[in-house]
Amino acid sequence: MKSFLSLIFLFLPIFCEASTLQKKGLQEIANSQLDNEYSVVELLNSDTKIFNPFDCQKLDTEYLRINKLNDCLIIQELSNEYRVRPQKIDPNTWNKPLLLRYLDNNAGGKILAHTWNNIVEWGGNSDEQPLSHLVILEIPDFLDLFNSNPGQIFSEHISLPLTARRIDTLDIDKDGNKEIVYLSNREDGRNRKNSWRDFNYIFDLNEKTLRRFGSPHFSHDLMSFDFNKDGYVEIIDYFYGGGKPAAVEICDLKNIKCILSEEIGNFVDIGFNHIFPSKNGAIIFGGCPGLGDTSFCWSGLEFNDNQITLSKIDQHHFKPKPKAKAKFKIWTGDINDKSGYWVEGSKKKEFKMADRAWMSASIDFNEDGFIDSVAIEKEVFCKRKKNDQPFNRSAGDCNDIAALYIFKNIDDKNFEKHQVLKTSINDAFRIEKADINKDGTKDIYGLVQGYYNPWMACDYPQLKSIYLNMNNESFEKASENFIETNFGMYGCERASNFFKKENQYYRLFITTPSPESKIAYLGIENYTQN
Repeated sequence: MKSFLSLIFLFLPIFCEASTLQKKGLQEIANSQLDNEYSVVELLNSDTKIFNPFDCQKLDTEYLRINKLNDCLIIQELSNEYRVRPQKIDPNTWNKPLLLRYLDNNAGGKILAHTWNNIVEWGGNSDEQPLSHLVILEIPDFLDLFNSNPGQIFSEHISLPLTARRIDTLDIDKDGNKEIVYLSNREDGRNRKNSWRDFNYIFDLNEKTLRRFGSPHFSHDLMSFDFNKDGYVEIIDYFYGGGKPAAVEICDLKNIKCILSEEIGNFVDIGFNHIFPSKNGAIIFGGCPGLGDTSFCWSGLEFNDNQITLSKIDQHHFKPKPKAKAKFKIWTGDINDKSGYWVEGSKKKEFKMADRAWMSASIDFNEDGFIDSVAIEKEVFCKRKKNDQPFNRSAGDCNDIAALYIFKNIDDKNFEKHQVLKTSINDAFRIEKADINKDGTKDIYGLVQGYYNPWMACDYPQLKSIYLNMNNESFEKASENFIETNFGMYGCERASNFFKKENQYYRLFITTPSPESKIAYLGIENYTQN
C-alpha cells in the first residue's frame, strides 16, 4: 500500500541558520525566516511491502558458495533504478549502499539499508531535489525468522528528499532508540560549482519524520559528542567553505542552537575525522592541516557556553610534504590540481598523488580505558597516456596504495604507532566494529565500495577487509580460509554488517544475482565460527 506523507506545517524554529559573529571566528546561528521554513520535511513517498523470505540457496546465481553450518535467508528485494545513470554499466542504486545496519532499539529491532539515486547528469548543474532510498525492516523475533516456515516480513520503502554525504545511526537523546543522522549536500555527481545547498537531517524511525537541522553548506565530516552531558549529543559537521576556509558547525540538539568556528582548520584538516572521549573531555583526530595529506593530528576539543576551545595534543608524520602538483579530472567532471610526487624518469606521465586519510575510527582495542585510533593512509599511483590530458582516476589511470594504521593512546597525552597493515581503500568504505570471530574482543571491518564495474563485481571478494583483534594486543587480517569456513557467498555481494543478538551471531549483506541484475537482495546469515 502506497501512502504519501503530507507536509507538516509547524511554525517551529529550524535548528540552525545564519546570524551574527561572536568573537574570534565563533558564530552563533540563530533562527530566522520562520514564515518560509519548517522543521519537519515532507517525505517523497512511503511504500509498505510484504516479502516472503526464502533460503539463500535458492538464489538464481552462478556465484554461490553455501556454508552448510549456517542458515541463510533472503529477507528483502531492493529494486531502485537510477533516475540518471552515473555510468551506463550501473543497473541498480543498491550496488553502492551507504548504510547497512541492525539497530537493537528499545522500541524494537530494526534492519536499515540506505542508498542514493542519481537524478542529475554526472558533473552537471541542477537545482532539482536530490533523492535517496531507505528500507526499514521490523524483525521482532530472530529465532522465529530461522524456523522451518518463516513468516512474512513487513517493511517500509521510503524515498527521502536528500542525498547523504555522510550518514550514521545515533541515539541523539539517549532514550535507547537510535535515529538516522544525515549530512546532506551534493554527493550525487553535481558539479562543484553547482548552486544547490541543503540542510542536514535527522530521521526518527518511530515517528517516520525527517527533521532538518544545521545551516545549508557543503557538508563533509559527521561526528557527535555529548559535551555538556545533558543526555543529548551535539552533532559536529566539518564542512567545505565554498571559497572560504572550511569550518566546523556544532549543533546542540536539546537547546536548538548551533555554533560555527573556522579555527578547526588550524588543528585538523577536513577529511574523515572522528571524535572520542578523553579524561579531560574529547579528542578529535584527522589529517594535519596544510601538510598535503602527509600527517595525522590529534587535538583536544571543548565546547562550553557556546565557546569552542581547541588544543594540540600530538601528530604523526608518515611521508614528506609533496612539492609537485598535477591536473586531475575528479568524479564531478571538474579539473583540479592535486599535490603529490612526479615519478623520476617518467617524463611526467607517472604521478603519485598524496591523498588524505580516507577513513578513520576509534576503538579501545587493548581495553586499557584509553580510546585508540584507526586510520587509512593512502597514496594514489597514476599513469596517463598523454601529457596534455589530466589524470583520470575513474577512467583507470590510477591505483590506490593504502595502509591501515593502528595508534595506541598513551594516557591521552600522545599516540604511539602500534601497527601498520596493508589494505585497500575499496575495502573500507566505512570502518565498523564487531566481535566477528566470537572471542570476546572487538574486530574491525569495512564495506567494499568504489566504482562499480559489472565485469569485476562478482570476482571481487566482498569479505576481504576483516581485521581480527588478537587477544587485545594487535590486529591480524582474516585469512581466506577463515572467510570461506565461516561464511557463505550468495551472489555478487556489495556490503556486510555483523552483529550479535540473543547470543547468536549474524551477518547482514546486500547482493545481486549477476553483475547486470536490476534486482538486488538483502540477506541475513547466522554463522558458527570454527
